[in-house]
Amino acid sequence: MENYENELINELRSVNLILREIWTEIGFDQETCVQRQTRIIELVKELLSNVLNGETLLKTKLATSIEENGKEFYHLNKELGTAIPDPDDSLTLLEVERYLRHNVEELLKEVNVRRNKLKELRDIEQELCERLVEEPSNVPKKPIPSKEDLEDLERRIRTLEQEKVNREKTFRHLKSNLSRLLDELELKANSSLELNVLSDVEDLFTLSRSNLHQMKQLNERYEQMVKENERESLHLHNHIRLLYDRLEVDPSERDIFLDTIHGHTPSVLKKLQQEMHRLEELKHQNMARFINKLRRELEVLWDKCYISENERNAFTPYFAGYTDEVLKAHDNEVQKLQTYYSDNKLIFMKIKQRHEIWNKLVELEEKANDPNRLFGNRGCSLLQEEKERKRVKNELPRVEKELEDLVLAREKKDGQQFLVEGKTISDYIMDQWHQYHEQKEQEKRERQNARSKLLNSESRLGSKPPSVKRRIARNDTLRTSKLRRIGEEQSLGRSTPVTPSRGTRSVLREHDQNTLKNVSTNLFPKKDGTNLSSGEVSSYSHFSGVEREID
Repeated sequence: MENYENELINELRSVNLILREIWTEIGFDQETCVQRQTRIIELVKELLSNVLNGETLLKTKLATSIEENGKEFYHLNKELGTAIPDPDDSLTLLEVERYLRHNVEELLKEVNVRRNKLKELRDIEQELCERLVEEPSNVPKKPIPSKEDLEDLERRIRTLEQEKVNREKTFRHLKSNLSRLLDELELKANSSLELNVLSDVEDLFTLSRSNLHQMKQLNERYEQMVKENERESLHLHNHIRLLYDRLEVDPSERDIFLDTIHGHTPSVLKKLQQEMHRLEELKHQNMARFINKLRRELEVLWDKCYISENERNAFTPYFAGYTDEVLKAHDNEVQKLQTYYSDNKLIFMKIKQRHEIWNKLVELEEKANDPNRLFGNRGCSLLQEEKERKRVKNELPRVEKELEDLVLAREKKDGQQFLVEGKTISDYIMDQWHQYHEQKEQEKRERQNARSKLLNSESRLGSKPPSVKRRIARNDTLRTSKLRRIGEEQSLGRSTPVTPSRGTRSVLREHDQNTLKNVSTNLFPKKDGTNLSSGEVSSYSHFSGVEREID
C-alpha cells in the first residue's frame, strides 16, 4: 500500500515538473501557471472521485449480489433438500459472491430438471389414467417439486403400468373366452360392448374396472348358457341311449346317429331333440313292451334300494294297464329311484357287504353242523374253516358299526329316517338276528320231536328213520321278479293287456312282520329283565353263545 502511495506521489511530482518546464517554454506568467495548476488539481480530484465512486459502486453491487444470491441459495438449498454448506467467513466479498452465484446457478439447474421430470411423469400418469379410467395422483402443487414427490409419482406410475398389464391380460383372456362362447352358442356380437371387445383395434376398448366387470358378467352369463347346453346335451344323450336300449334299436343304427353328433351347440341340441321326439313316438307305439321294460328296471331298483313290500304295493301304476299316464308314472319312479340309489350308494354297498358276510357266517354254521365233514378233512379244511370263522367274527360287527354310522350321517343330513325294507337300520339288523334265533329254536324243537319219534319207532319196530336236515335262514333276494315277468309275458301274448296281480307278489322276507316285532322285544331278555339292543344281538359272540344254548 505504501509503494502505491509513493508511486502516485512520485508520478504527480514528475508530471508537475514536466508541466512547469512546458509552461516556462511557452512563457506563461505566474498567474497563468497558478490557474493551470488549480485546473489540474480539480481534474485529479474529479478523477479520483470518479474512481472512488466506481469502486464504491462495485462494492455495493457485490454486497447486493451476495444478499440476493444468499437468499436464493438458502431458499433453493432448503426446497431442494440439498446440503451445500454456507460460504466460509474467511472469504472476501468477491469470493463469497462468486461462491453463492455459482451454487445458485447449479441449484436452478436442478430445479429445472425436477420441474421437467415432474411434467414428464404427469404426462405419463395422465395417459395411463385415461387408459385405465383412474384418478391422477394428488401430488401437491409446489414451485419446486421435492425428491419425495417425484418418487411417489414414479411409484404411482409403476403401479398403474402393472395394473395396465394385468388388465390387458384379463381383457385378452375374457375376449378369447367370449369369442369361444359365442361360437359354442352360435351367436354373433350385437351389443356395443361385445363389438368393442371383439374389435381388432384393442385400444378402442377402455380398460376401466366397470368395463372389465361387464365383460366378466357377460362371460359368466354365456358360460352359464353353455353349461346348460352341456347338461341338456348330456341329458338328451342319456335319454336317447336309454330309449335305444328299451326299444332294442339295432346298434348299427345307433352308431350312425351318435357318431355324427358331437358337441353341445344349439344346432346339435336341435338334432338330439328331434331324435328324442322320434324315439318317444316309437315308445308310444310300443307302449306295452316299453312299460314292461320299465317294470323290470323298477324291480331291480326296488331290490337294490331295499324297498319294502308295502312301499312296492303303494306304487299302484305297477298293477295298472298300458296308458300314457302309466308310462309316465313308471318313468318318473325309475328316475326317482335311480337318483335315490346314486345319493345313497355307499350305504347300499355297505348293506351288500354285510349280507355277504352274513351269508358266509350262515354257510360256516351249516358246515359246522354237518357231521360228514369230519370224515373228509382233507387239506386241513377244518382249520381253514376255523380261521374263516374268526375273520367273520371280527368283520361282521365292524361292518355293522360302519353301516349304522353311514345311516346316521345320512339321517342328520336329510332330517328323516333312512329305511331298509321299511325298517330302521337297527331294527333291520336286529330282526335278522332274531329271525335266525327263532329258526334255531324251531329247529331245536323239530330235532327234539324227531328224537322222540325215533325212540318210539325204535322201541316198536327197531328201525331208525331218516334224520331231519337243518336249514339256516340266508339273506335271499326277492323272487317276485320272475312271477311278475311270467304274468307280463303271458299278457303280451294276448290281444288284451293283462297287468300284474297283487296275488302273484311275494314278501321280502318269509316271515310275518308283526311276529318279528314281538320277537325283537321279547325273545332274548337279559338276566336283569331288560331286552337286548341291536348292537348286542348283532354280534358273533352272542350268535355263537345262543347257538350253544339251543344245541
